[in-house]
Amino acid sequence: MNRFMSLEEIKHLIKEEILINRLELEDVIENEIDDDENLYNEEGLALDSVEALDIVDGISNVFKLDVEAVMNSGEENNFQTVNEIANYIYKMGNRDAD
Repeated sequence: MNRFMSLEEIKHLIKEEILINRLELEDVIENEIDDDENLYNEEGLALDSVEALDIVDGISNVFKLDVEAVMNSGEENNFQTVNEIANYIYKMGNRDAD
């Protein structure tokens, strides 16, 4: 990441740029996505494995994080909610700022 971002800014970008725009979820608006809802079950957005890979690629593009590092960390398996994704990005951004 180019600059320090708050968790709220990160969550906004995840919802708008990655989930809604990148995955082309035209019938979903940002405030309908709960930060703690499971993105992959029927009560959530019911995303599939292809969309999960697109989320990881979106993290790389939007937040300038190395996709290979994300995949090698094993953390992508913990990307079930917006909060989990945001916390990972926040942690990685702060680590890079040190």
